Amino acid sequence: MNTNASITDLVQTSAQSLSRLSASAKWDLNRNRDHGVPPYLRVLRMCDPMLSVKSYADFDKLGFSRAQQEMMADMYRNTEDVELLVGGAMEKPASGAVIGSTMACVLALQFANLKKSDRFWYENDIPPSSFSAEQLSALRKVSLAGLLCGVDDNVKTIQPKVFVKEDPYLNARQHCSQHNRLELSAWKDESGAKAAERLSQDMLTTALEKAKQEMADRKKMEYMLWETRGGADPKSPVGTAASFSKANKYALKLANTSLFFEFATNELLNSINGHRRKRQIFDDALGFGSANEFVDSLQSVDVSGFLGQDQLGPVIEPQCDDVGSCDAGSPFRTYTGHCNNLRNPNLGKSLTTFARLLPPVYEDGVSRPRINSVTGTPLPSPRTVSTVIHPDISNLHTRYTLMTMQFAQFLDHELTMTPIHKGFHESIPDCRSCDSPRTVHPECNPFPVPRGDHYYPEVNITSGERLCFPFMRSLPGQQQLGPREQVNQNTAYIDGSVIYGENPCIVRSLRGFNGRLNATANPLNGKDLLPRSDSHPECKAPSGYCFIAGDGRASEQPGLTAIHTIFLREHNRLIEGLRGVNPHWDANLLFEHARRIITAEFTHIIYNEFLPRLLSWNAVNLYGLKLLPAGYYKEYSPTCNPAIVTEFATAAFRFGHSLLRPHLPRLSPTYQPVDPPILLRDGFFRPDMFMTHPPMTDELLRGLSSTPMETLDQFITGEVTNHLFEDRKVPFSGVDLIALNIQRARDHGVPSYNNYRALCNLKRATTFEDLSREIPDEVIARLKRIYPTVDDIDLFPGGMSERPLQGGLVGPTFACIIAIQFRQLRKCDRFWYETDNAATKFTEQQLAEIRKSTLSKLLCENFDVPTEIQRAAFDLPSNFLNPRVPCSSLPKLDLSAWRENSAQGCLIAGRAVPLGESAFPSPCTSCICSAEGAQCASLRITDCAQLAREWPREAILRDDVCTAQCGAAPQGRAPRRPTINFKFPDLTPFIAK
Repeated sequence: MNTNASITDLVQTSAQSLSRLSASAKWDLNRNRDHGVPPYLRVLRMCDPMLSVKSYADFDKLGFSRAQQEMMADMYRNTEDVELLVGGAMEKPASGAVIGSTMACVLALQFANLKKSDRFWYENDIPPSSFSAEQLSALRKVSLAGLLCGVDDNVKTIQPKVFVKEDPYLNARQHCSQHNRLELSAWKDESGAKAAERLSQDMLTTALEKAKQEMADRKKMEYMLWETRGGADPKSPVGTAASFSKANKYALKLANTSLFFEFATNELLNSINGHRRKRQIFDDALGFGSANEFVDSLQSVDVSGFLGQDQLGPVIEPQCDDVGSCDAGSPFRTYTGHCNNLRNPNLGKSLTTFARLLPPVYEDGVSRPRINSVTGTPLPSPRTVSTVIHPDISNLHTRYTLMTMQFAQFLDHELTMTPIHKGFHESIPDCRSCDSPRTVHPECNPFPVPRGDHYYPEVNITSGERLCFPFMRSLPGQQQLGPREQVNQNTAYIDGSVIYGENPCIVRSLRGFNGRLNATANPLNGKDLLPRSDSHPECKAPSGYCFIAGDGRASEQPGLTAIHTIFLREHNRLIEGLRGVNPHWDANLLFEHARRIITAEFTHIIYNEFLPRLLSWNAVNLYGLKLLPAGYYKEYSPTCNPAIVTEFATAAFRFGHSLLRPHLPRLSPTYQPVDPPILLRDGFFRPDMFMTHPPMTDELLRGLSSTPMETLDQFITGEVTNHLFEDRKVPFSGVDLIALNIQRARDHGVPSYNNYRALCNLKRATTFEDLSREIPDEVIARLKRIYPTVDDIDLFPGGMSERPLQGGLVGPTFACIIAIQFRQLRKCDRFWYETDNAATKFTEQQLAEIRKSTLSKLLCENFDVPTEIQRAAFDLPSNFLNPRVPCSSLPKLDLSAWRENSAQGCLIAGRAVPLGESAFPSPCTSCICSAEGAQCASLRITDCAQLAREWPREAILRDDVCTAQCGAAPQGRAPRRPTINFKFPDLTPFIAK
């Protein structure tokens, strides 16, 4: 028989000898030949190189019988033709095995490779994909016998070694209770277990179906109300107020899914309540202390299988989002914040929800704003809190300038943008009428003018109806069951989004030619102004044009417009400077490097000048916010959450409202007053003054940096408590900014002030008198007059009433919240400007230049007429402590540090690398030295086991590129409350006397 013997003859001929081959041998042999499987002897030599087999007689060494040798010689002309399946099947089983040594070798190699190359191998110890010690112990106890007992109710007894035939001795049948099963307590999630125990599949399905119907009913109702009532004029006070929280279409789409989850959560809560008592529904028997606790636990319930593609699909069009895989080697940030964290690329991304320091407290446990005291009586009206706790009493600060207020607002717009609901066709629902939740939009939440208000009448003098303050609720953004969580339309990181925008579409609309930002030519041939648009619906300028920037609120008031203008000019100034030192750079490279430098300058000013004045040096040091005088920051953590916390956005970082003055002063190049100053209420969305009077930018910035701000205390100017966005032609048309602050925090489910005292290491008050160490007695008396108990005080008035820290502006509670937020923004930012990350860091020379940055120099570089300025723009000028000096005397950013000199090679990971050669700054990053500098890229890892053999484990764990491929946690939603492995310091010793 030749080597091409038919499979049928082969099987028939060897039927007795190849008894271990199944009836499908014909198919198996044919498949072996089809796949080009090597012959038996080649595999044999691979497994045992020392073995020599040249003739069929040599098969004696392998344990083949004489009959087997003759049969193979009859079928195959040459020993090298014997097929693996045939030779392997004929082998004598190895000791203790059912297959021969060659097949055992092949299988052993296969399973060894499966183990070594699987980064999710269950015994791996590379965090965070590894099992815990308790989980691994539970897994190692599992047996097939226990598994079969657990999945088949008909199996009552079974032998311990299922692969071995039972016998009456050590492998006799045992009852299933004697076999180890997987003990799931090691995976126990308290909240998830509690929720799952109470939710049957039917309950979940029913709740989701009802939620879909509610969504349909809601849309129908909203459309009918819009048809009947229409929307507010964008230029009206209601429209102007709404422009501060204008939702883009992506946030609105996100909110639709969030409302669906909210409705489903309410249905589940109702089904749990069922037939129970209306009071004391959640008791020890249920295992929950409150509806809030139960609803919070629902976040762990997976409902993705119940949702349609329209609810699971992307919210943003690809061209306006940063999508795709992350490039760990790029030194440039994405515009949306995506991929800053390589383990969870959505952390800190725009259009994600705010985090929380404490769980939300909603009236119904799901979404309704807090309206009742802990005693069950109503909370005071936000307007009552505003008028009683925050009257208009001027107390000018003796050290700090109005620039502190203006910079704080600019920084707030960098970090937070809380969009509110809209009506159909982008309309603005007018929530001023007290019945607007029924007649205008279900998300309206107005609050009435209290009786006896010192300014607003209780009744509308024209309609005779009760007068209310308009308020529209924030858009929800949660993408799971559980309590309502509000969306942040901005990125969390300090990344210059206030200048450039929070997504690629905004950036493209602002970019000009050659890497510059679009600008408006100055009428007097001065420096550029912001670009203008005639499609700004809230614009009240007679020309119909308002300025635009990365943040949509740039034209809100003249001081804000002026500081936006400075950063626009700085970008374009840097473009020209970088082009001079690197003429070979293209427009995109120029743009990205300028953006990177501006973000670093901005960040340095925040942490080096602004935060020490706001928080005090004591708090800056205790919370780890002090910048390094030299060297690199090495404390980046890929496991922390940079998301802005809602307590920061809705209360603590609104401290700047206390710093406002009624007028914005103007000063000439010689610092003489220019009349008239701008009344705050006259400047909202009226930027024509910058075109009709081009020196306006300089005059306002000199005024802001030379005029004292109001002291940060509980007193706030009536310009924003009685006249905010007021239409002078319509009496009492303004709104109360402080009342809106209080209502917004209640809208977001922010717990009371006393809870944050406890969080921030202050004494939790049991009586109003317990507040006396932090709050003056006369303020405590006013708080006691309006709040039923000390546990009802809202966070904003409580924090604003505290005595400031020594050397700071805010009290201990707000200092705690603000410091924790900025600590996270530093520690959680992979692109932090001081980072030591080889792919994203500045060189030491570049970092030294950035550390020269001051707000004063930034202003000087971009004034139309740079004359003099004090060294510290946040501090009032002083002949001794802070004298005005010529602009030219302030340290200047030397852009030659960014010059790429190919003749000198590159510095990669501290090592000089010649042009054209490469180096590895970290295990999974490779850099090549080019004429444009070090070009780094992340490596694709195909064998994590080999990586582990070649590099130290510590180096792998420090490299995000490695951990993203060989040990990353599955990407999921960001935790709502950031993990802060940090003991909150006690700031009470530093409270000013």
